[in-house]
Amino acid sequence: MRAGFKYALTTAIFAATLSFAPATPAPAQINIFEKPAWEKDVRHMMWRQRSCVKLGSFIWEVGDAEKIISRDYSLKGTPPSATSAVPLHDVSALLFATYAAQVTKGSFTPDQIAALTMRSGYNAPMSQGCNIATTVGSCFGNLGGPGGKTGETGKFHYGPGHLQKMAMDLDLGSFRDGDMRDEYSAELGAPATHFQFETMRILDGLRMTPDNLSKFLRAFISDTFTMSSLLGQDAVCLDPYACPASASYAPSPRNRDYSLGHWVEKNMQTGAVEAYSATGKSGIYVWITADKKYYGYVIPREDGINRSIDGIACGRAMYRAVLRSAPQTAAPAPSTP
Repeated sequence: MRAGFKYALTTAIFAATLSFAPATPAPAQINIFEKPAWEKDVRHMMWRQRSCVKLGSFIWEVGDAEKIISRDYSLKGTPPSATSAVPLHDVSALLFATYAAQVTKGSFTPDQIAALTMRSGYNAPMSQGCNIATTVGSCFGNLGGPGGKTGETGKFHYGPGHLQKMAMDLDLGSFRDGDMRDEYSAELGAPATHFQFETMRILDGLRMTPDNLSKFLRAFISDTFTMSSLLGQDAVCLDPYACPASASYAPSPRNRDYSLGHWVEKNMQTGAVEAYSATGKSGIYVWITADKKYYGYVIPREDGINRSIDGIACGRAMYRAVLRSAPQTAAPAPSTP
């Protein structure tokens, strides 16, 4: 039986309890007879769009602050379960930025802004792992350790060292998995069980269930978190033509800016901000529309293959399908440092 059809049989009784603070009524998935007309278009696009099909087995969702508008699965393979923890990869950076904004009440220092926008000079290579590190500090040691600043402050270089150093500066160096769970729980208002650290690399070590990621995103666009009002701030231009000297290393594609732990997606013709996103090598792609009215994600099954380019293309197709039928008010262009 097709996965999407099987899932439709259960949606009428599905309810997801929002656990992130403050407490709000539990948002249920919208009744199939009340779905907006564009929901069907998004569903068909997800089944047929080339980059989405190339992702293989995946779960996807679109929602707003009150409800899940649509959640479905790919037509082939065995997609991830909504209740099983999946690696967030680099989406973890958005969670850390959200945590840090709560701790600092949104008053980031220049050094913290540089770290969150990958311009601190702590340019540890992405290949440096923390699989055997048991604390944030020992992971930082694996990435270069004290004095591991190898790059130029102010120049963008995508990698794990920036956030790891910032976590050290926030006195998290001795924290283990359980400590970090409790810390995120206390600041983000969700049970500690929502957060699992596969490794202690702050950039990409977090795991969550799609259900709990969904709850986080609904809370985010409800302005529950300080970070909700900081999307797009201090964004770094990475366009190799417009800003050729801004980066020493930036992953493809370069037609987007990088803000505080997230990407800024812009219209190629007008330059207007369309959405904010977070991505990962498995093909995971999380997005929030520029006016924070809708969110979405696509999460492929983890198979060790780098599917980031297809994930970005599929995720962009998702939010643009929503924008076409449910137009948003464009956000102002993000500020540059």
